Amino acid sequence: MTIKYLIYELKKWVRDPMMIFLLAYPVIIASVVRFGVPYAQEQFQLSVAPYNHVLAAVLMLLTSAISGAVIGFSILDDRDDKILYAIDVSPVSFDIYMGFRFIMSFMLTYVGSVVALLIANLGGIPVYALLLVPVGIALFSFISAMFINFFASNKVEGFAMMKAGAMIIVFPIASLFFTDYKEFFFGFEPNFWAVKALSVAMLPTLEFNLGFWTYFTVGIFYAFGLNVVTYHIFKKRIMI
Repeated sequence: MTIKYLIYELKKWVRDPMMIFLLAYPVIIASVVRFGVPYAQEQFQLSVAPYNHVLAAVLMLLTSAISGAVIGFSILDDRDDKILYAIDVSPVSFDIYMGFRFIMSFMLTYVGSVVALLIANLGGIPVYALLLVPVGIALFSFISAMFINFFASNKVEGFAMMKAGAMIIVFPIASLFFTDYKEFFFGFEPNFWAVKALSVAMLPTLEFNLGFWTYFTVGIFYAFGLNVVTYHIFKKRIMI
């Protein structure tokens, strides 16, 4: 039953126009960066190379935000159709249902982030950072999906929550302009640790408070822990 359910869900996602948009979104934004940035530099006689790490972080954070929003809206649709309550008494448990969506949000964010960075061709991103940093970013997308469902009961409210939730990515972006102790004021936001790890990898000549592996490891454990705590709260709230 579980395998059949997964096959059914995959077919539904493939037919979903929102999924097509999600798959295309990182490519579109990355293409704009790849061709738009050089054009702007030539026209205005400026160089954005010192801020490539900021552009790379923005690409990944936007990919994560969109993935979380689409997964969040998918859950909202199922709530409207009372599917969650039907699942709770079916062979496919609520945990399997949410686990599938966690995997989808993680994989879409991870693959989308790597593809976006490759297309943008910003330069200066070591291979290990290209493959590892998106892991931390991808762990946040499911948290944002659950956040939307914490406060929204329909898509109209969901769009409002999506906008509110997306505002939080301002904090990790702002942290990129600090390299002293002030950067840790932004550490409450899970993506902070991933984008700082990216900065260390892309700016090897600058001195940071921590090393790549410390930023990366703390971020992974922090994001994973938040996923676990948020999911348990989410499950109790939604299944009341």
